[in-house]
Amino acid sequence: MTGKLCLAQDPEADALLDAHPFALLMGMLLDQQIPMELAFAGPRKIVDRAGTMDPRLIADYDPDQFAAICAETP
Repeated sequence: MTGKLCLAQDPEADALLDAHPFALLMGMLLDQQIPMELAFAGPRKIVDRAGTMDPRLIADYDPDQFAAICAETP
């Protein structure tokens, strides 16, 4: 039996966590710094802003550009 993740309290963000192991890992890392619901919604915000959750493409980002993406206000 498998269940669906309900960590971000947002159906789209939870679906991303369920479908992409890297998104779940990123949420776990963010959870060390900010409240859980915000942390696990973070990967969805990155996909919305950067257009990808592919770790290879994210690794190729210019660090300053990626920091700017992460620093945008909601």
